[in-house]
This record gives sequence, C-alpha cells and structure tokens, in this order.
Amino acid sequence: MHYEEWGAGDPIIALHPLALESSAFEGLGRALAQRGLRTLAADLPGFGQTPAPEAPLTPARLAEPVLELARTLERPPLLFGMSMGGRVALEVALMDPDAVRGVVLVAPFLPLRRWRRAHGVVRGLDPGWAEHLPLERAWPLLKRLAEILEGRPSLEQDWLARASIRFVYYISCPATRVAFLSAARGMALDPAFGPRGTWTRLASLGVPATFLWAGRDAIIPSVHASHVAELLPSAGQVEIPCSGHFVSGKHFLCMQHAMLLAVERTLEPDGEPSTLAPCLADAPGASAQPAGGVSA
Repeated sequence: MHYEEWGAGDPIIALHPLALESSAFEGLGRALAQRGLRTLAADLPGFGQTPAPEAPLTPARLAEPVLELARTLERPPLLFGMSMGGRVALEVALMDPDAVRGVVLVAPFLPLRRWRRAHGVVRGLDPGWAEHLPLERAWPLLKRLAEILEGRPSLEQDWLARASIRFVYYISCPATRVAFLSAARGMALDPAFGPRGTWTRLASLGVPATFLWAGRDAIIPSVHASHVAELLPSAGQVEIPCSGHFVSGKHFLCMQHAMLLAVERTLEPDGEPSTLAPCLADAPGASAQPAGGVSA
C-alpha cells in the first residue's frame, strides 16, 4: 500500500474519499505535523499508486491492507477517514479494535435502508464496463484542464478541492475507472442491518470515535448523526454548519479546523457528546487562519 507521510510523533492513518488519493490530505498532514503528529495518508486499493486486487472492492477488502499497515506501526494509530475512507476506517476498527487507537470519521458513508430496492440493479453492474470508455486519448487535454482549475488563486490553500479536480484526468486511466465503479458498487451493496450490517455492527465499536458532519453536505444525510448518537452514545460528534462534503469554497479552513478539533477530541476526550465547530470565514474579524495558528 502506497502512502505519503508528514510529521513525526504518534501515528495517524488518513483514508481518502472515493475517486481521490493520498495527496488529498497534504494540507491536513502538514497541520497535524505542527501539532506533533505523524500522518500516513494511504492510497486505498485501486486508487493512486496502490494496485487493486482481483476482486470486488468491498469495504472489507479495502480495509485489509489498511489493517496490515496499522499492525506494522510502532504503536496503534488513530484512523482518520473521509466519506468512503470513513467507512473503511470504521471497518478496520470493527475487524481488529486492538490494532487502532481510535477513529475520526468525517461524513462517513453509511448505508441507507431504502437502497435495498436498488440492490438488484447495482448487483448487476459490471465495473469492467468502464474499461471500454474511450478516454485515454483525452488525457493531455484533461490534465491541462485540471492544471488550469488547480491554479486558481482561490484554491491555493484548499488542498481537498485541488485533489478533487485532479480526478478530471485520473479517469482517463481504465484501471482507475474500474476501481471507482467497483468501490461505489461495494458501498451501495453494503448491508445496513443483519449479522454483517454496518448499522448493526456499529453499536459494538470498541474504540474511541468522533464523527464529523458538514451542515451543507448534499451527499451524506444529516439524519445519520442522530442514528449514530442512538446506537453509539459514547462517540463524540462535531458539526461544522458552513462546510460541504468535498468542496467548501471560502469555508475550507473552517472544515480543516473542525477536522483538527475532531482529532483532538478523539485523542483526548473531554466528556462533551457534541460540539459545534466555529465558522472562521463569516465571523466578525475572521482571517484565513484557523484558530491555534494552524494553516494548510
């Protein structure tokens, strides 16, 4: 498993959203390094420089190399996962809670009961179809387009938005397209309830956990927060009302500050069940610098 590394100290393994890769956490890794933490941002199987296995990319299969990496470290790491990465981080902690120190789950993908009716359609989807899309020849044009978008001054500090833009030319790679569809299919078929259901197993999570929710998230439903609180009352919850799921515009540093707050709460629980993270962009006298002097 390929990973990028920043800082020194207690380890954190960071797991990216669907379609992205380890560079998505460049700014977070640097911010955590300033706080004496070592971040290992991994490319999940099929993304970035980590090859995909010859099998469907289910959450459990994506979690296997992450668990192997965690077990090789000098001490159990904190897992930090966003969206799909949050679902994978949760799976690792459920598979072997002794291998991790805790989990920070940023807008994690969790299955919805109503998706059951669509399971038959999704199950018939063959990710191999993505290989036949004629995008390879467009790679130079797509890369140039991404470079132009990444170069916009407004995105200078927004490392997550820049990483999202790079997917514009990543999709010209057939293997990346197949991995994208395979992982999306695996999450869509992830059972909600029953012996292997994610919601059923969530109640047995045996490590410190903090969930971070974005108030303007159009992908992950806000009702997840109340369901998590009901099943796992010991977990911390942080909400950042002004940010979105991937790209938050001028509120990007608000989201980064909320991420750092969620990490701190997991490493040193303060007993409060929930926290509302501040908006740093619209507050009177706000600057582009998160509280505590940490920047991207």
